Amino acid sequence: MRRPKITEEKIIQLTIENVRSFYNRNQKITTTPMTSDFMWIGSNDFQWCESLDEFYNITQKEYEEPPVILSDEEFHLLFHERNVWTIYGRYKATAVLDDGCVIHAHVRGTYIWRMVNGELKLAHVHGSHAQDIPLNQISPVAEPLTESSSFFDYMKHLDAAKTNVGKISFRDSSKNYRYLFPTEILYIKADGQYSIVYTKTDSFRVWGLLAEYEKKLPEIFRRIHKSYIVNSIFIESIKRYTAVVYNQLELPISKERYMDLKRYLQSNSQKS
Repeated sequence: MRRPKITEEKIIQLTIENVRSFYNRNQKITTTPMTSDFMWIGSNDFQWCESLDEFYNITQKEYEEPPVILSDEEFHLLFHERNVWTIYGRYKATAVLDDGCVIHAHVRGTYIWRMVNGELKLAHVHGSHAQDIPLNQISPVAEPLTESSSFFDYMKHLDAAKTNVGKISFRDSSKNYRYLFPTEILYIKADGQYSIVYTKTDSFRVWGLLAEYEKKLPEIFRRIHKSYIVNSIFIESIKRYTAVVYNQLELPISKERYMDLKRYLQSNSQKS
């Protein structure tokens, strides 16, 4: 009996269904077409496998996560030669967390299908997260990403890394220059004619008023009080008239700035 012809539309549709099943957390649909020696290369260092059994083990944590919404999907046939088809594509993965935070990643992938004993099988997938990386070094996260890491934690890490587009310079009270990435700064507090810069592990006094720093800091820094500028990515919650930041530290919010801060945080959480 003659085998049905594998068209470009057919192979692309199979690829789309396989990708969607992974993010819908349907392991059976995802793995059914894979070869026993399926080769997968993912975004993280540990995401390297050379068999279907290894793929089961490595991805088990992700299948315990809630489904992820896909959008902006685009897939194409790169080439077809005899019994091998290579597809490439890209899409956006978006997740809405329980706390209302919206995180996303732009993913790119290559998918190799081949005919095995008359069946079309997925032999290889190589996926990566697209990211514009600055030439200067990004500060490392506190905990390395491992096989037990949450997929959502990884996506949050990517969003945090994107804010590190350049270091901010400070001249401290000892006339030394210090250089910090935006995500290294928790908040800045007024101190007379000076200001105090706080990080997770340190603080130091710098020349200049808060108003001067407010002009040159990225948008993620919000003036919440006449005496405080806070890095909004570290705000865990707000209440009248207090912001809870890293390590449950509470900082005051002035009445005239409270609604502006609330609207900014709500608007930022809705961006995908």
